[in-house]
Amino acid sequence: MRADRIALAVALAVALAPTARAGSAEDPAAGGAAPAAAVQAPAARAGLPPILAAVPLLGDGGDAGPRAALGHQLADETASIDRALAAVGDKLSAAELTRSRRLAAALRSVRAAPGDDAAAVARRRAAAHLLLARDRGERALLVDEVAQLRGAHTRVAGELARLPGLALPGELTRPARGKIARHYGTLEHERTRATLSRRGIDIEVDDHSPVSAPAAGTVRYAGPIRGLDHGVIIDCGEYLTVIAKLGEVALPVGAPIAAGDRLGRAARHRVYLEVRVKLGPGGLPIDPEPLLAGAAPAPPAATPGAARSRSPRHALD
Repeated sequence: MRADRIALAVALAVALAPTARAGSAEDPAAGGAAPAAAVQAPAARAGLPPILAAVPLLGDGGDAGPRAALGHQLADETASIDRALAAVGDKLSAAELTRSRRLAAALRSVRAAPGDDAAAVARRRAAAHLLLARDRGERALLVDEVAQLRGAHTRVAGELARLPGLALPGELTRPARGKIARHYGTLEHERTRATLSRRGIDIEVDDHSPVSAPAAGTVRYAGPIRGLDHGVIIDCGEYLTVIAKLGEVALPVGAPIAAGDRLGRAARHRVYLEVRVKLGPGGLPIDPEPLLAGAAPAPPAATPGAARSRSPRHALD
């Protein structure tokens, strides 16, 4: 019984120790405490300009639209991170308060009064061990989440600083002849009326029309893309182009591509085009439609009796 009491007392001493010394209050990633004040959004602390106010100044010349749109996307991402930091900070403060109360209760359970039932005392101590271990685990998860959110905030701030100097596409070659059937941005689903978000555009083409590269670059991927049949991803420097809804393609990864080079043929009656600027883990999309060169030519008229056969599975293509 005495050994159990000593073990619990040691555990309580470790739990009560100012763990901020393990990393410091300024470094929760190292295991230190993260006071609520320190968990607040770091934008003001880092001396960053207000992102939304900076966005209109980010454009220059012909690509002011895409650059400003990217700035707004980064601003929205920063606002989401700030909200998450505030929410996690509140949870961490509540966890610290619960931990303090739990420790006080655990200390009371250690001090067994004379005549207390030994089995009952042992059960209380075991429960205290379990609850304290759970509290430590929950707090560690919150501290790690704070560290990840701060890292994300720093990343977005760095990307915002890079944005004015990025070489964005000025003009893209049309990958196929045809009119824009679906535009970039939000849309309402025809059947469900749900609001959806599109990261690229669809060009209406004749079945199996030839498709070409919209910009010069290097092939990074050629093959199946979920929901988009087959496609090609071309690295164009500081942005990527995705051309999809193609039939099977066989382009070697690493192959250089010039604007207008043949990529393949449309799988059916639409070709998908997406442009992603290399900001963030997966890149940020921009509207490719204003960048397309020339007018929007209609596809050749279909001959009588050559109406497209669209299976129900592709009715929304």
